[in-house]
Amino acid sequence: MKGDGNKYLNTLNRIFGPAMGKAMPVVLKVAFGAVGVLFVTALVLIYSDKRFGDGWEHPEAVAYMFQRAAVVLMWLVLAALVVTVIWFVAYMAINSRTQNRKPQPESQQAIQSIADYKEPKPIDEEKLQPYFKASFKGMGQNINHFPDLIRELEHIRKGSATDVGRAAYMIYTSSHMTRKPQTFAKWMRIFFEILDVPVPKDTSQNKYEPTKEIKDRLYFLQ
Repeated sequence: MKGDGNKYLNTLNRIFGPAMGKAMPVVLKVAFGAVGVLFVTALVLIYSDKRFGDGWEHPEAVAYMFQRAAVVLMWLVLAALVVTVIWFVAYMAINSRTQNRKPQPESQQAIQSIADYKEPKPIDEEKLQPYFKASFKGMGQNINHFPDLIRELEHIRKGSATDVGRAAYMIYTSSHMTRKPQTFAKWMRIFFEILDVPVPKDTSQNKYEPTKEIKDRLYFLQ
């Protein structure tokens, strides 16, 4: 039903849209045509009315004709204005609804993003584990926080790439990390690959200062 409604609106728009540009000339032509018909009708009435036995030469004939013409012309102009206003309002309403149904650039980008979205692969825990000390993974009667880290990273990577970068920052600056890459940019590439998230263009460390929310989620890294 919704598709039929859109099709109906588009059809009306195609019909009335081009015509609106010619609406006023058409109305004027109709008005002048009606006036011409009116004068002919008035002329016939003059010659058929017994009051005007002399026809067009009767003193009151011309005045009678113009009087009738003025009254009818006034009503024709009023009717033409009303029809034009109704026509214009209907056209604007149809055109507005049709335009609103067209995807805006932002909407098109969002639709494209949804179409291009792929469910990320599971976090590669085997590749991530070697970057953490044994104590962080429960060795030596310590609490094993590695499963907690994986759970929180699963949640964080559903957000923005910036939040993933903040998580990378916390791990990189944590005392629980081992085999630390020489630069943060290199760690960003490794970490994003492990989480199956596209690496952002800006990998500078100062951009990814953790927020309170990220710190609270990854409290065990502090």
